Formats: sequence, C-alpha cells, structure tokens
Amino acid sequence: MFRVFMIFFLLTFTQMQAVRHTYMERVQEAREQQAREEGVAEGQLQQHGVNKIGRDIRNDAKPEVITVTLEDPNETGKLGGAYIQDIYRVDYMASGVVGLVGAPVQVYYSEDFNDLLLTFYYDPEELRGMPERNFIILHETEDGTYDQVGIEEIDTVEKTVSVSIDEPGVYLLADRYQWYTVWGVDVSDYAYTVDPEEYESDWERECDTGSIMELADVTWALENGPNFHVSTPWQLASVVWYVNAYNDLGLERIALYLEDDIDLAGYDWVPMGWLGPMDIRFDGVIDGQGHTISNMDIHIPYDNHCAFIGHSTGVEVKNITFENAHITGGYYAGIVGAEIYISPVWTNVHVTGRITDSYGEVGSIIGREAGTTFKDCSADVIAERGGTEKKLEYFSQRLEWLEETPATEDFTLTVEEGGKVTRSTGNEEQYQNLMWHVEVDGVQVLQRSAENETSFNPMEIIGQRIPRGSDCRIWLVAYSGKVYARVSNIVEYPTE
Repeated sequence: MFRVFMIFFLLTFTQMQAVRHTYMERVQEAREQQAREEGVAEGQLQQHGVNKIGRDIRNDAKPEVITVTLEDPNETGKLGGAYIQDIYRVDYMASGVVGLVGAPVQVYYSEDFNDLLLTFYYDPEELRGMPERNFIILHETEDGTYDQVGIEEIDTVEKTVSVSIDEPGVYLLADRYQWYTVWGVDVSDYAYTVDPEEYESDWERECDTGSIMELADVTWALENGPNFHVSTPWQLASVVWYVNAYNDLGLERIALYLEDDIDLAGYDWVPMGWLGPMDIRFDGVIDGQGHTISNMDIHIPYDNHCAFIGHSTGVEVKNITFENAHITGGYYAGIVGAEIYISPVWTNVHVTGRITDSYGEVGSIIGREAGTTFKDCSADVIAERGGTEKKLEYFSQRLEWLEETPATEDFTLTVEEGGKVTRSTGNEEQYQNLMWHVEVDGVQVLQRSAENETSFNPMEIIGQRIPRGSDCRIWLVAYSGKVYARVSNIVEYPTE
C-alpha cells in the first residue's frame, strides 16, 4: 500500500532533521532494548548448526513472512552471537514503508562476516493477490532511507526470497509495483489488480473495526465512491470501510453528504482515518446538509485517534450536527475530528456529548488542529477523566492553549510602500520557529518561516488568496512549547 508520512508541517527543515536524528536514536535504543529482553527465546530463534540461525515471525498484523534465516555459506566462523528481530511497530518508519510485505526485521551479527545469505520464507496465501515476481528486498541506509538490494533468488517452490548481505541492519520485503510507483518509476509490467472483496485489508488486520464490517456493504461502497450520499447507518459504515480499507492509497478525496438524519444507537463505531505504521486519512468534504448524526459511540482506549474523523490532512466539514456523541479514549480526541491538519474553515458544525478518559489533546469539536477557523459553530461537551468532569470551553486544544499563552509584541511589523512587510530584529534567539502569520477575513491562509527572512511581499506569494477589499491582517508567531502564539503587533495589509 502507498504509505504517506506527515511530519508536523510547521517545523522548519533544520528542526525536522533534528527531530529525525533524535527519532532514529530512539528507534535504535528501542530495537536494542527489545532484543535484549527477547534474548533467544525458545521456539523463536533457532540455531541450525554453527553457520545458520533462524527466527519464526508470528505477527498477525503482517503474516506474509513466517520465518527469516541468516546463513554463512562460506563457513568462516560461528554465527552464535547473531540473531534476527521482528521490528514491526518498534521501528515505525520501516513498518510504514510503501508496499511492505510482512514484518521488517533487524539483523544483528558481527561485522567480521561478509556475504551472509538472508532468506525470507513467505506464505503465498497471505500475499493478497500480489504476484511473487514482484518481491524486492529493501535495506535501511544510515540516513533512514531505503535502497533495493539485489535478490539472489525467488524460489516459488520453497517459498523463499534470498539476498546476499554485507552489513547488519534493517531488511524487509516489499511489493515492487507499489514501491516504485510511488516514486514515479514506470513499473507497469508488474501491475496487477485485486478484488477488494476477496482479501482482508490492513485496517481489518491492524484495528478493531467495531460494528463496521457487520454493517458495511462493500459492493455499494465500490459502486458509489468516492462521492457518497448516505441516509442510513449501513451506508455510513460502508463509507468508513471505503476510507480505511479501500482508499488506503490516499489517491481519492472523499465527498460525504448526509441525505437524512442518522441514529447510530447500539453500534460500536470507529473513526474514518487511522494512523499506525500506515497513514490512512479522510481527506475531502463532509456536508451534513443540515442533518444530524446522533448517539455515535466510539470506544478506542489505546489508539491515538478517537473521533468521527480520526486523521486528516485536508477536510472541510460543514452544516452538520452530532448529538449525544460519546468518545472514549485516544491521545487526540474530539467529537468530529481527532488530528486534523490543513483544514482552514469548518462552518455550521454543532456538537453535544461526552469525551471520557482521553489522555492527550482534547477539544469539543477537534482534538488537535493547526490553524482551523470555526465559523457559526457550537459545542456542549463534557470531558471526564479520573472521575473529574469539566465542560470543554474550546473547540480545539490549540484554542485553549492559545488563550492561556499571552501574546507579546517583541517584534515590530511595518507595511512599506509597494506591499512589502518588514519586521524588526534582535529578539530571534528567544523564540523557536518564528513565522509570518497571514489571515484573510479571519481565516489563516499562510504561515511562513521568518527566522531568516526580515521582509516579504504577501502579494507576490499568495496574491490570489487576498481578494480586493478583504480584511487582511499579518503578525508574527513563534512556538511556545505548546502552541504558536503572537509575538508582534498586528498590521492591516492594504487590499484595495
């Protein structure tokens, strides 16, 4: 499957690199710690003489690979100190590689060895229609990217894929068609089609699907997607399946229109869009057309995302009411959205209900967002945790943090003739991620790094998004540790 990864989009390139290096260090520590704890557990790591070891892979989420072995064909020494570790969900970057087949593994051995033979044993019944000729083996490089290594042999009788390796590290099987297509390489000779009704999806393997698969009509979803008009719980469940199981390539923007009120009482609902090793998003539009979804109950105590929309990087929501919703769990939790990015305006969204035992960023409408404007919205939501209740006064966690973070005017902005906006200097070292912030008619249309830029002309960058006669305002923001807060005066930008 195509996997699209999103790093919080307001970070600068330098900080993203720093985050990446820190992340890789944590990954390596986690690998080593897990390896120490696992040791050579009986029934997992097998010693096949002095020159060969193997590990059974018992991973229900990624069952394609069943055993991995490491062999020294040259018999140069004992492999007793070497072993193989399943790192699925230990290393999230390897676990989210496009076209991943089975669990990725970390291979440990002394660097005294050269040209060892690494072999993956696979179960053809779990390939879900992928031709065996599509196998490639990828190796994680020092900078965290992945290179293809030359396959010695694909044995379709013994069901093995082997490669000669000259260094320890992370190795994994992948689907050549999916891996190279996402990079724009023509691999049409390896294209294949799969009936989505025939095979279990990654979502069904990875997640609790609640009542969705009992209700969903897959045929109806395939015939109507990606533009859905729904009136019943089973139709809405069919959309959830389409987003989470079928559109996991992320190629389609979904349109969901309510044609009637929908009562979800008695159903165990789950979010549209989920984030594990894979990044599956609901992107598109939800238009309730004045209708109500009532009695929605989502209970996901240990997942990151708990809301009607779990994860999105571009969704517009409007003209919809959620009545008597109950959300339980999640690090990001809200009635409508859990973690939402690049969604400028939500209009006429109304919610009532309760959010219980969420342990992270919580808002009445959206848990985590980064610049959404709420117009003509309302909420009456109680949050309960550890037996303590409080009414959520803010539509999102960011808005609450913004209210708690005092604005400053440590920088001065001026608008010069010709439309250039200039800022003062001298306070940069006090702030993290200094950004230009531009709003048009109350909606954020731009955040742009100002750390190495003392002036810019908005009309040259986003002129098409600043209509004549609009209310355009500009100021500087910086990251306070929780939220981007104002750190300059506000200037009115001329649009006549």
